[in-house]
Amino acid sequence: MKVMASQQIKSGSGRASERAKEPLLPPTYAVGGMSYFGYRLAVTAKRFDRKFVEILEAHSNLTLPQWRVVAQLGLSEPGTVRSLAEGAEVDRAEASRALARLEEEGLVRREGNARDQRSPHFHLTAEGRETFERVRAPVSDFIRGIVATVDKSDIAAADRVLEAVWRAC
Repeated sequence: MKVMASQQIKSGSGRASERAKEPLLPPTYAVGGMSYFGYRLAVTAKRFDRKFVEILEAHSNLTLPQWRVVAQLGLSEPGTVRSLAEGAEVDRAEASRALARLEEEGLVRREGNARDQRSPHFHLTAEGRETFERVRAPVSDFIRGIVATVDKSDIAAADRVLEAVWRAC
């Protein structure tokens, strides 16, 4: 495990330059063992979100909350404020703000809900669908790049751990 700060990678092999290009882990990453697993998970999630924001900035004008709404609608329409908030694990106010901005930008449209007039349905517009597809490609490339470096059985194990964490929370 590589850490940053004053610790440096020292090696006489050519692989040292390859390893030097890899991001260094923060010094606190390895501290505390399993009792700090939650800390490492939170720090990793934050780093993942930052990379997502870089991708969004390079391929769209969407914020992360807006992308989460667009992504959900891109995979399963229609959505309500409640269903989209629950799907993104954010409060309804955040989902509502994202939807309002997306609606202003012409990326989503609102339709009445015959079952509940207080809870309209949201759909992607043609422009919203195009944005979803345009952003989805580099996001998928990013994910494939991560997964390609890890054994499939480790990915399956990580997925089980993530599900267990999600269920426990």
